[in-house]
Amino acid sequence: MSDHLSGTRALADPAIDLTDLYAFPSPSRSGRLVLVMNVFPNARPGALFSDAASYRFRVRPASVPMGDSGSLLDVGTDEFALTCTFSIPIGPDDNGELAQRGTCELPNGESVSLLVNDERGGEGHGVRCYAGLRLDPFFMDVAKEVETRARQRLAFVPKGTNSLEGADVLTVVVELDVARVFGAASGSVFAVAAETVTVGPYPVRLERLGRPEVKNILLSDNGVDAANMVVDLRDDLLQRGRSVPAGAELRGRLSLTP
Repeated sequence: MSDHLSGTRALADPAIDLTDLYAFPSPSRSGRLVLVMNVFPNARPGALFSDAASYRFRVRPASVPMGDSGSLLDVGTDEFALTCTFSIPIGPDDNGELAQRGTCELPNGESVSLLVNDERGGEGHGVRCYAGLRLDPFFMDVAKEVETRARQRLAFVPKGTNSLEGADVLTVVVELDVARVFGAASGSVFAVAAETVTVGPYPVRLERLGRPEVKNILLSDNGVDAANMVVDLRDDLLQRGRSVPAGAELRGRLSLTP
């Protein structure tokens, strides 16, 4: 799910701007879950993560209700957070670039260390993780999207033009052994969200992503809702969740079983 450039705060500091969130079973290792969080749209070589922010995955076990309950997904109350933080720049490295170290803290307090842009990543405690520059996977024909809004009818064509062709992002990838990290009783279906929050004892949410493009499509100045022309509701929504309550705004569905 995608969420590029969603709000004035994200535009002011691209290092905390969540662009994409992915969650899927590992295609090569049974019982392992892969979480991917992308930030920093249009990142260039040398781009770094913020040392003042935490990059957090929030995961809750969920279940698919039986029968006609009217709900697509029942989300449990237990929550597992995986939080990655990054050091101030260090270096320069052998290529003359500033380097950065990262730490991914697991739900039980254990941690895995890594070096940003190191292809080997970090590994330990049932987790493998990587952080660094990667190609932006999002496809968007921006010109046709602008035309659609202006004409108020679909302008997309069967063969579109990817306006993000060649653009990069910073990514955090975590592959974890579900039974080892979450416990054998956690199940195989999960609700997943991502957020960036300030570092410190009283974290303030900076960005969150749990539903694809809700902030940009429904809450932006899109020429439809007059309220959005006066107040940027995207940042206002984040402020309402400034205390980052456990389990808030978890959405999506993932199953580790075929």
